[in-house]
Amino acid sequence: MQRHTPTEDQIRAQFVTSLMEYFKIEEDINLRAHVADLVRSIHPSQYREFFRRLSSREMPYKNGFEKIALIAEEFETESLTPVDAEARERADRLYHLMYDLRRDVTLVRDPDKSALERFEAIRFTSIRKASEEKPLLDQTDINVVKALGKRWIYDYVSLDHGLFEARVIVEYRNEILRRERDKTTLIAAPLKGRLIPS
Repeated sequence: MQRHTPTEDQIRAQFVTSLMEYFKIEEDINLRAHVADLVRSIHPSQYREFFRRLSSREMPYKNGFEKIALIAEEFETESLTPVDAEARERADRLYHLMYDLRRDVTLVRDPDKSALERFEAIRFTSIRKASEEKPLLDQTDINVVKALGKRWIYDYVSLDHGLFEARVIVEYRNEILRRERDKTTLIAAPLKGRLIPS
């Protein structure tokens, strides 16, 4: 008699079913899809640890979906490379800064310039916290802002947070990788000169 080995898709479907039963979530195609989406980045080898964390945490004011999302976010954060982690952190900071700047320029009434024109006139290299000399945005941030363009930032920072974040993370990843490549080239150049015999 041949033994049936479940596929990864079947194991994942069973994991989603188990989560729904654990939280007494009604069986519904949309709710199932939502739970599946929340745990899409969890690997089958992590399911046991996922349930362990879920059952050992005190989260009294969270519903089932929120608890699943919080634990899934922990796993996702732990699996990030240093480049991805830096890109996400920088993208989050940039989002909040740009959102606040956009809100501030739209609150000012100026018959001569539109809010977009005032936003485009801001010199991002000179933005500082009140008590600090160091600018809030470093060269990596400025390069990302240039790649995105001020008009795109103005349009999307308040329009679609998810789209804004996704595009900004990609730009940061590219910029961080470029920065690291440049560092490697600078370090390698003197070594290369020493290794070439005269």
